Amino acid sequence: MNKRPLDQLFFATFRGSLDFSEFASLNVSQAYSRIEFEGRAVFSPGKTLKNYLSFLSRVLFDRLPVEKDVVYSYRKGVNVVNAVEKHANNKFFFQSDIENFFGNITKEIIKKTILSAIDQCPITDIETWIERILDLVTVEGALPPGYPTSPAISNACLLSFDKRLLAWCNEHSLTYTRYADDIIVSGTNDIWMNSLSYKVTELLNEEFNNFIKLNPQKTKIIRPGEKIKILGIAILPNGKVSVDGKLKKRTETAMHLLLKDKKMFQSFFKEADLDKALKKFSGQLNYINTVDPSFLDKLRKKYGTATVDKIIHISVAS
Repeated sequence: MNKRPLDQLFFATFRGSLDFSEFASLNVSQAYSRIEFEGRAVFSPGKTLKNYLSFLSRVLFDRLPVEKDVVYSYRKGVNVVNAVEKHANNKFFFQSDIENFFGNITKEIIKKTILSAIDQCPITDIETWIERILDLVTVEGALPPGYPTSPAISNACLLSFDKRLLAWCNEHSLTYTRYADDIIVSGTNDIWMNSLSYKVTELLNEEFNNFIKLNPQKTKIIRPGEKIKILGIAILPNGKVSVDGKLKKRTETAMHLLLKDKKMFQSFFKEADLDKALKKFSGQLNYINTVDPSFLDKLRKKYGTATVDKIIHISVAS
């Protein structure tokens, strides 16, 4: 790795099109906008800040280590299906998520994460610039949903926790994966299932001094005989992963309405504009194609290959 000062890395990236002095002095509080989306705040960086965040991702945050045997979110080449497939042959499932995940990852947690991985950092003067970097990638002292840097930072911040929980799970013949804030642990028996909430909480407390906690409202154990649905994906009795039955029925209904009554199709997706409804449906079909391509093959046989593939390619082209 060719380590250099931050200003040299900045120049090598932008070749004079952006000025490092502006990077160092940008008024961050005026460089983003806050958007309310489905009842929660999402933050959108302006063009200048977005350029800086992209630069920081490239030279720093995308290089931070993550526990690749555990983490299946925000990483190239893996997805939600991979996170669930590892559990397909087990019988008992512990599911929970982390409360206010991004909002509870503070500047101090991010700083500790960066400094603990200093050997992988190509910035020779990282300690000089770390406070400035923290100001750029946080809002009100925490990780903001909507920033392109936030996903990679969140994965890196949980590295030590992921390693410790994975080691404990391996010791007790359990399988552990994480997808963003969702924690999944499974096993062939329930000996340790009732201990998991306590163990995960204990590790989170030790790693983050009670800043990061499990959401008790979303913590549950699935046992044999119950429907197994994890991260929206069903695990069938034969160990195959598939999309949830409700989504399959919804998809069949949407396809029927699209071909028979476009106004009803728009209403089904709660859109006044047909193009927007089609994009939603296209995204749904692409998701299904990731999880269970065989279901799309059934749709192709029923409605025609050209019809189904045309809808799939809408979101790809847009």
